[in-house]
Formats: sequence, structure tokens, C-alpha cells
Amino acid sequence: MQYQQLGPTGVYVSRLCLGAMTFGGGGAPWNIIGALSQSEVDVLVGQSLDAGINFFDTANVYAVGESEKFLGKALGSRRKDVVVATKVFGRMDPSPNQVGLSRLHIMRQSEESLTRLNTDYIEPLSGPRVRPCHALGRDPERAE
Repeated sequence: MQYQQLGPTGVYVSRLCLGAMTFGGGGAPWNIIGALSQSEVDVLVGQSLDAGINFFDTANVYAVGESEKFLGKALGSRRKDVVVATKVFGRMDPSPNQVGLSRLHIMRQSEESLTRLNTDYIEPLSGPRVRPCHALGRDPERAE
């Protein structure tokens, strides 16, 4: 596995990142995108870790939080060995402050993501306007 520094952080992540959008399913549209069960997620995450992947991406809205729960459970005691990125922009319920990048929404969703992921920390936390290739120090025009 090849590793690359995550921007100027000093943290090295695998050049491959496992995205968790297909974890959990739930209602539309998530069940259309994918509905991997916890046992399937456990196998996929385990194989990824064994292959050297140490970078995982999820979001609060993926399967309405189920993706984060499944990922947190699958990582278990190996959480300390990986970088978990999540996002907070998405709407989690119909109330007016449960969407966007306000301080209120970021703080609430960060806390809820920590609980769902069963972890004490997240790195990095982002919104929808941050391009992953920028965070990795790559030129988006040349990204493969």
C-alpha cells in the first residue's frame, strides 16, 4: 500500500480510501445506493485493514447515520490505527437548524457523529465544499 501525507497535517493516509456510503442502507435513496449489512461491512473493513488501507470516509447523512454506526463497530479496537473522515453538512431532520455549516449544526453533528462512530475523535471533519484532492495536497486537474 502506498501512503501520502494528508495536507500539512503530518498524518499519512493510504492512497486508497474506503468510502462508507453503501453501509447500512435504510430508506430511499440509501437503499438504492447500497445496503450492506453489518456482517458484510465487518468483512469489507477487515479486508481493507489487512490490505493496508488506513483511511475511511463517511458522512452523517449516509443511511441517516447508520453508515457511521456500522463503520465504528467494524473498526472496533483497530480504530486507533486509522484515519476516519466524516462530513456534517447534510440534513438529519426537518428542523431548520439541522442542515448546513452553521456553528450550531457543526457542533451538534460532530457530537452525534462521535457517538455513532463510537470514538473520541474524528479527523478530518469537512463540509461539502472541501475537495478531498485539495486536502491530500493534489491538483484536482491532475487527479486520477
